[in-house]
Amino acid sequence: MAPAMALLERHDGAGLRAHLHQAQARLGLAAWVQGVLAPLTQAVGSGWAQGQLSVHQEHLYSEVVQDVLRQAIRALPVPGPTARPRVLLTTLPGESHGLGLLMAEALLALEGAACISLGVQTPVDALVQAAHIHRADIVALSATACQPERNFGQALQTLRSQLPGSVALWLGGSATMTRRTWPAGCWPVSALADIGPRVQAWRLGAGLG
Repeated sequence: MAPAMALLERHDGAGLRAHLHQAQARLGLAAWVQGVLAPLTQAVGSGWAQGQLSVHQEHLYSEVVQDVLRQAIRALPVPGPTARPRVLLTTLPGESHGLGLLMAEALLALEGAACISLGVQTPVDALVQAAHIHRADIVALSATACQPERNFGQALQTLRSQLPGSVALWLGGSATMTRRTWPAGCWPVSALADIGPRVQAWRLGAGLG
């Protein structure tokens, strides 16, 4: 982690990109995302919150990581038209952080899931429409602890009530560590390492294991 932070502190985006590419190639995608990228992203967020990193450094980090992650995802085999689960990924309005979503997408893609990403801040009504159009098996949301609690809870309840019961609603991100209760039918995924087992469990439950 220290070399990556040093490169960011020197504003060396090219060096940071090369460092992350090398680490991903050496460790493999899953180990890199879970063991390097997740804690590094948390450290960058803490550094920004404590005034040790500037806004433009945090933005540089985000852009570099998104680029490296998307390259890694594109390098994976493309799921076939019958691949399942079909996972729709996004955040709710008010949540602009997308790195956690992209990390989840990488691990889901590694499991052979068919991922459809809508980016961040998708309105609930549009998300319900998209779930129908894309025949989603799972709607996966990412939320940080910065998400306003009341608005987030209300949006979750509305979304769950409007999605068919056959569509699972998974929730990831740091909000899963701070929120104590969830609407019925909403399933927190508190760690990236849980994604693989959750996909396998879903397939078994769907008779696809």
